[in-house]
Amino acid sequence: MGQYKKISWTDADVRCPFYISDDRAGCSICCEGYGEGVETVSRFESLRQRDVHMGRYCTSRFERCPVYGCTYDCKYRDI
Repeated sequence: MGQYKKISWTDADVRCPFYISDDRAGCSICCEGYGEGVETVSRFESLRQRDVHMGRYCTSRFERCPVYGCTYDCKYRDI
């Protein structure tokens, strides 16, 4: 039996604490931003690109995500 590789994600799959939501129709991900009251929206050219990003960062290695790094450094590093 081959290894199953998921290519579509839901809110339940996400582990990143800065994730807010995603939009399949708009191929985007909304995350907590670098300042108070700021949200960061990442838009992708395709749903596949968005899903690859979510699989790479949002659901597993979120500490390596550029958005996570910026938000953490700007808001939480000295706490």
